[in-house]
Amino acid sequence: MKYLRELAMDSFVLLRAGWTVSRARQLLDRAVKATHVIVHRTEPDLYQHLREKPGSPGAVSASPSEVQDYYYLYTVEEARRVLKKANPEMSVRDAFQLHEPGATTVCDAYSDAEKAPDHSIVMEEGRVVGFVDATVKPSQPTRVRGLTRRGGAAPETLEPVPRSLKADLPEKVPLQQSVSLLVSLSSEAEAGGTVRGNLPVAVPMGTTLDVIVQPRRGFVIEGCSEASMVVSDEEETLQFKLKAVELGPGEVRVLAFGGGQRLGTIALKPTVVEAAHSVSVERTVQEQGVAAMTVHEPDLYLLILEHQNGGQTSLTFMLKALNPGLGLHFKSFGPVILRMNPLDYFNDLFEDIENLPLGNAHDKAVAQKKLEAKGTMLFQQVIPEDLQLLLWSLRNRIKSVQVESSEPWIPWELCKLQGKEDGRVTGGPFFCEAFATTRWLLEIGVKPALSLKKIALVIPKDSGLPYAASERDYMLSLAKDGREVKRIPATFLDVKEALSKGEYDGWHFTGHGGFRGPDPNRSAMLLENREEMTPEDLSDEASNLGLARPLVFLNACQIGRGAMSLTDIGGWAAQILRAGAGAFIGAYWSIYDQAAKDFAQAFYSKLLSGMEIGRAAKEARQSIKPLGDPTWLAYTVFADPLARVV
Repeated sequence: MKYLRELAMDSFVLLRAGWTVSRARQLLDRAVKATHVIVHRTEPDLYQHLREKPGSPGAVSASPSEVQDYYYLYTVEEARRVLKKANPEMSVRDAFQLHEPGATTVCDAYSDAEKAPDHSIVMEEGRVVGFVDATVKPSQPTRVRGLTRRGGAAPETLEPVPRSLKADLPEKVPLQQSVSLLVSLSSEAEAGGTVRGNLPVAVPMGTTLDVIVQPRRGFVIEGCSEASMVVSDEEETLQFKLKAVELGPGEVRVLAFGGGQRLGTIALKPTVVEAAHSVSVERTVQEQGVAAMTVHEPDLYLLILEHQNGGQTSLTFMLKALNPGLGLHFKSFGPVILRMNPLDYFNDLFEDIENLPLGNAHDKAVAQKKLEAKGTMLFQQVIPEDLQLLLWSLRNRIKSVQVESSEPWIPWELCKLQGKEDGRVTGGPFFCEAFATTRWLLEIGVKPALSLKKIALVIPKDSGLPYAASERDYMLSLAKDGREVKRIPATFLDVKEALSKGEYDGWHFTGHGGFRGPDPNRSAMLLENREEMTPEDLSDEASNLGLARPLVFLNACQIGRGAMSLTDIGGWAAQILRAGAGAFIGAYWSIYDQAAKDFAQAFYSKLLSGMEIGRAAKEARQSIKPLGDPTWLAYTVFADPLARVV
């Protein structure tokens, strides 16, 4: 079976139904390479509501079940004709007369390409990644948006050899039946299989690869979920047992590691059917290149896997330590069952933090104690008890930690260590205070090196933030020693155009932002004249921002928060990293202006002095902690913790 994502074209520009015709015309005038237009209509229109609280426009009150999305596909020529006839102040919705019956069919990127309609919108992990228009042939080979793989060179003393990781699983599995998942390392792709991520890659001979199987939906693992293989001239096959436990679309991920770092991910999507139905013996084969290994790894690698079973979410923890003497080679802990809606829980937690009184020294002291209590409670609730004891014992023995998680909600940085000494309960530091802590997403390969030679600076003139000018001047002062810092006008069209060029290896935004719960891909950062930009706006040519593997720092309220979108993790971090960025920094909750400016200045100063990004963020937190507000804990950093600017 050929997946639809292999045929989808991505030469589109995305418009919103709520925009004015005038604004849509301006964007089309700049999208010179686009062949098609996709109009996104949301009911109710979430874009038209922002909280009036300065600095933190937040989520609207609509629930996910109340939100309906519709997409409409046009050629650029068709769209221009409609927009040319319409009143400039009319909405795009009214100009195109958008109604439900006229909506274009939306298809999953991993559906059967042969069954796709002649006109369809292609969605992957909750975002638009392309379209199908059978009446138009692409003028050049279609660019397929695949997984990003780890870069970096293999050790010079070992000669790399090309390999492909291959996973083999039946396409349909009867309910309650056990099946074999076969994972092998192949020297070449098989012509009969469905290739996913067919990339030229290499690993050294003799490398030990660790393979972990994560059932995400519809399946449970029977027996061991982890095994190892050695790269050699002979093809080795690992066998895992899976049991189908829930009808409908399933999902199983295969994770490959080498040297403690993740090298690649394969997502298998079999269907669980009724046991009485006849089932084809056809198996799905997916391959992904295993990237060349890098030569460093953090002191501690914490892999957090989410499972859905019987309508409940549970988390399993796997730990890998750099020091073999600790005996932690993907040691498993848990599971921990989440018994309430995590989105609601953490929205309330962050709102509590935002509302802490800070009017005087007494208020700040009380706020600090309340923060410590929240961090301790979080540590006790989401970390298994045996892992709590282990982390307490390791607090002075490790320095760098990377957290890779398949869930989007939990602020692991905020967990506060606790243990016992001489029979008494003793509080320790917050996780991000104890360790140089960074996060990453499972389906994306981390980038071991950063480059800040050309930084794009976006600062709205009308934000009203007292320290925005000071932050702007500091960022402009970084333009030395061959480094360029360019101010991008803070308008929607100018920022979109600059993103599409893909030439900036650094992006820094200072202004207002807000999280929207019903769909995190509609969380907004505010540009000038209250124009909004959302993660969804990175779906089209703006996703070229990742070509330069930039560090993206959005210094605004709530913009680092993530949640589940339609099918997978959504939000600014997820969309920016999927586009190919090397690092992302944002805040979970509303932050204070001076502290935000001071954190940015301390962070860049340390990073550009040669410090690793995890340590630079940790020390920048410490530098603003004496200000007494919660901003020092607010930031989340997605990166390889040992990545440096080179």
